[in-house]
Amino acid sequence: MNNNKVIAIIILFKPEYDVLNLLLDSVVEQVEKILIIDNTPDPQVKEIEKLIIKFGQRTQYVPLFDNVGIAAAQNVGIKMAKDSNASHVLLLDQDSILPEKMVEGLLSEEAGLLSKGVSVAAIGPSYIDQKTNESVSAVEASFLRTKRKSHSGTNEPLHSDYIIASGSLIRVDVLNKYGLMREELFIDWVDIEWGERCRVNNCYSFVSQNVIMKHSIGDEHANILGKTIYLHSDFRNYFIVRNAVYLSKDKGLRLKLRFSMLFKVPYYIILFSLLSKSKFYSMKLLSRAALDGMRNNMGKGYFK
Repeated sequence: MNNNKVIAIIILFKPEYDVLNLLLDSVVEQVEKILIIDNTPDPQVKEIEKLIIKFGQRTQYVPLFDNVGIAAAQNVGIKMAKDSNASHVLLLDQDSILPEKMVEGLLSEEAGLLSKGVSVAAIGPSYIDQKTNESVSAVEASFLRTKRKSHSGTNEPLHSDYIIASGSLIRVDVLNKYGLMREELFIDWVDIEWGERCRVNNCYSFVSQNVIMKHSIGDEHANILGKTIYLHSDFRNYFIVRNAVYLSKDKGLRLKLRFSMLFKVPYYIILFSLLSKSKFYSMKLLSRAALDGMRNNMGKGYFK
């Protein structure tokens, strides 16, 4: 593990600087370098530069001066990490907080899997949502729904069909072999598609049962019939629906995942519209999102 060179890639979009400060404080001693890729169209460069000064030369700030989407921003960081001869990248959202020795723990568990001949795409922590305190672990896609796996009786990492991007540790060799993030998705389903792309090539994602990271999921949440529903803005919901329709047509993905995506689209449209403050607007927007997905109107889509 001593030969590993981990570079963290933090994607920003209109960040809260107090929260970003906490994230940087939690990660700076755990990695070789931090790349801060800012997707904010009108970034507050001076505020970020104050943090750069605080955390030293191991941090590098890259403002894109446009919202190019999370996939494109991640790819900017990944390419820079490759140029710096990184062995791994650690993808992070702006509102995550790492526990102590998280990277060390993930590297150790990855090394254990690799020593057993397991083909590892990515490994990430279990999550505790900062709003609900709900624990999120590994998942398994079925034809009709996505099932969450409970913690097993051992401390071994759990196989997961895909993992949340934030906190995911990925070897550069894997990215070289299976490709970068698909930029036409812009945002949402990006991590799922990448994990599935590896999965169909028998390269698997894992969730640690020993490493737990705090992460904020969604803008708000609602409890419906005892189930926590994470709520996003209409902007995010558009991409959730559009990309689900678009990816359901992708024959490179497993049939059960494609079917599950398509099956969920009416549920997304109805639920997101009912829970929206602007129900008619949301219904119209999400219906447009489904149509855009069918017509391959990708990238920033409706919001260009």
